[in-house]
Amino acid sequence: MRNYLVIIGSTIILFSCSYDDNVFVDDRDEALFGQWEYEGIDSDTAVDINGDGTVNIDLYNTNEIHQCLKDNLTFFTEGPIGEKNEFRLNENGLSCGEVDPYSTVESDKYELLNNEILHFENRNDMRIMEFTKNRLVLEQDDFLDDQDVVITYTFKRS
Repeated sequence: MRNYLVIIGSTIILFSCSYDDNVFVDDRDEALFGQWEYEGIDSDTAVDINGDGTVNIDLYNTNEIHQCLKDNLTFFTEGPIGEKNEFRLNENGLSCGEVDPYSTVESDKYELLNNEILHFENRNDMRIMEFTKNRLVLEQDDFLDDQDVVITYTFKRS
């Protein structure tokens, strides 16, 4: 009897804890909606974006990208009925000087293909690598420092 109680108790604990944070594949389109902020930006190849002679893979925790760009907020919102969804990058409190703080820096339209690819009208596609309720990891092919690279953006919901 004791063995059965241990097995039943273990099963209940396992099922109650393991899937709370996951976003199911079919729910991704709607789960994207909201405000996201950068938690990390990495390259698969060391690059020298700022021209200081030092190459880095970690683009977020180094000086490769200006702090005012790392401060930007990313928004995914539902588009009007029958149209693609909307993507926006907004300045946060640290403006790079080109636009006022909290203003839109970039906007685009996107659609989620096969629940794994964000296909944009004006920017490179992004692949969903990880997606939980509060964390989103995307990969994007890019060309930096005269070479093809894959950039990994890690966001947290804000």
